[in-house]
Amino acid sequence: MKIPELPRHGDRSKGLGGTIVVQRMNLLGEPGVGLAGIPGRTEKSRVGWLWNRPWKIYVWLAVFLLVKVTYALDGWYMTWDVFTGAHGPFPAVFAAEAPVAPEHVISLPEGKQVLVHGLSLRWTDEYTDKYNGMAAVNVRTGKEYWHYERHDVDDALVWQFGASERTVVVRFTDGKLVALDLRTGESLWHAEIQAGDRGRNVKLAGGQAVTEDPGAVRAFDERDGRNLWTAKTPKWCHEVFLRSVHILSDHLSAIQVLCNGSGRYGPDDIGLLMGVDNRTGKVLWQQRTVDPDLTSWGGEHTLIAPDPDHRQTTQLLDVNRHGISPRTDLPLDKWDVVAVGNSTVLSGTNPKNRASKHDTLLSAFDVVDGHLSWQLRAPSDHEYGLPEIADGRVYVVRQPYLTAAAAGSQFLADLLVLDADTGRLLHTLRLPTMTADNKTADYEKLVIGDITDGAVGIGWRDDGGDLLIASD
Repeated sequence: MKIPELPRHGDRSKGLGGTIVVQRMNLLGEPGVGLAGIPGRTEKSRVGWLWNRPWKIYVWLAVFLLVKVTYALDGWYMTWDVFTGAHGPFPAVFAAEAPVAPEHVISLPEGKQVLVHGLSLRWTDEYTDKYNGMAAVNVRTGKEYWHYERHDVDDALVWQFGASERTVVVRFTDGKLVALDLRTGESLWHAEIQAGDRGRNVKLAGGQAVTEDPGAVRAFDERDGRNLWTAKTPKWCHEVFLRSVHILSDHLSAIQVLCNGSGRYGPDDIGLLMGVDNRTGKVLWQQRTVDPDLTSWGGEHTLIAPDPDHRQTTQLLDVNRHGISPRTDLPLDKWDVVAVGNSTVLSGTNPKNRASKHDTLLSAFDVVDGHLSWQLRAPSDHEYGLPEIADGRVYVVRQPYLTAAAAGSQFLADLLVLDADTGRLLHTLRLPTMTADNKTADYEKLVIGDITDGAVGIGWRDDGGDLLIASD
């Protein structure tokens, strides 16, 4: 008896009393979660067990054995992922760089937002009131471009996701990594990582998707899911929380992690910065450091970080394949640095009133020698939110003081665009009337998020209530 061949990915066989959809395999021979849907249509992946044809029992047994062997060798499983393909053409970006004069405001749902190629990416809760999927929204129209939901496990939620100009990689609470094509939303590959009970991360840099594993940091090819390298952390760093990946020349990745605590730099967390060869995973050097949230990169080989032994001193550090060496000190303490870019370090603290938690004085320092470049003072009873620097410009919100007493009240704020080299005001935009969250704590600030493709993202420091500012 001749046994029929299993169909290729996307093929359908109906001669055996059911329908089989065979999953795409990555280059390691591992099954992906790719589906055969078409743009604008929803399609579930499924395995139709063939119980309604008692004849040809030997064919049935052969197919069953093949499935069991596949399961045993490759970790094959039934997926129930659902996605809608891309609606319309891939959206054109607003501009090649950040806007000089943003003037159009679009409100978006709450949740984490990432802007890339004219799309706003966010996790979703459309079906189950849980964050178990991803959606891409066209920034110009506000309409959903594609949508992906994972349904194979009921309680698998999105921990974090990373995005590049081609790929979105999502890490779920059960340890699964799922890679999606940015243009279509279709799944490209999946990988299994050990699950944890605390937040895990994934970063995309240099064509690699980097994430953590117990006692290690791992990297996958962002397009095909190949396991590229594994960098072991020291034995004392057995629980790893990835915080950032910075790509340098000479195939060097500077990777910052927290070790052994909660992942939020509590009293038990230890900061670690590793220099890793991003071809082999070889650890070239490693150094304990402070909270990664207090460090910033001021160019390819310049790191700004507080001195771990003298927390009131912030250093400019040179980083290369040989290690880290101090260049000079800045007249700032560990909480002062709020943004770095375009060879400029920004501080928001007024040195005459260091006890205040409000950032009332923007000060810019040269990233090469640490000298003061310019200063800008906020009006009375106003302060600056957390700024960002892009394309030679500083983007920052000027807002009233917000304390616990302001919870639930309305206020007005302005988006400022400054020249990063001189501090000269280039543009202002009055934001719509906003309402302070009822959970507003003391010293709440508005944060500039992504600045890309002619759009500026603005949100609260706790990621709630985002706005999107875009130039027409």
